[in-house]
Amino acid sequence: MIDLLVTQLSEPAFWTFAAIGFAAQLLDGVLGMGFGALSALAMTLVGYPRVNVSASINGAKMFTGAISGISHIIAGNVDWRLFGWLLSGGLVGALAGATVLTRMTAEWVGLAVDAYLLAVGLYILYRARHRPDSTRVSAPRVAGVGTAAGFLEAMIGVWGPLATGNLVALGTEPRHAVGTGNLAEAIIAVVVFTILVRHLGFEQFGVAVFGLLAGALLAAPMAALLTARLPKRRLMLGVGALVVAISLLRFWRDVV
Repeated sequence: MIDLLVTQLSEPAFWTFAAIGFAAQLLDGVLGMGFGALSALAMTLVGYPRVNVSASINGAKMFTGAISGISHIIAGNVDWRLFGWLLSGGLVGALAGATVLTRMTAEWVGLAVDAYLLAVGLYILYRARHRPDSTRVSAPRVAGVGTAAGFLEAMIGVWGPLATGNLVALGTEPRHAVGTGNLAEAIIAVVVFTILVRHLGFEQFGVAVFGLLAGALLAAPMAALLTARLPKRRLMLGVGALVVAISLLRFWRDVV
């Protein structure tokens, strides 16, 4: 194991992915999204197959999500009622998505997600300027958000833009949407990773996974503290802007 780590550290690509992991996790921890989307974008650009990208990202998220989730619990950013419904829906979606991913590849899924994320991001930006007050979100809606996010987490390694983005759009206080979403994401990542590794084996994971994980582990505790201190309206604007940016980046990647 030590020899493997030393080998990874000697690879120039390790430090590139470590920087990506740090930046992506800092955004993810503060805004509740970004790690999977930004990491997937980078890995896709260097030629990783979609199934390998999803497995690698979820492997890293098991650790980063756990640290981020614990940090958010300590910071008081987790709404346990939301967490239960979000996780239950997410588990259903993750099982379905991982099963589909190991059996088929549908290119139209990416474009559909891009369009949906763009609409959600624009709506969040609208709410941040016109309807900033938080509301109590119904359990069925939270479970539905979790199911959709869990499915896409398994398919393309993206959870936050749908989970956090939709919770904020529905009226959840931004810091609770971020903290609750990050904690649920860690458990969903374990489920997806376990299923995909049984299908792929461990030989698919290399320098990218170790690099992403190393950078992300450094950023996770810092992000939770920032989340609790940022003003609600500013945090909401940040979530909306990031969702829009991610959707446009993904659309460019999928089309070009």
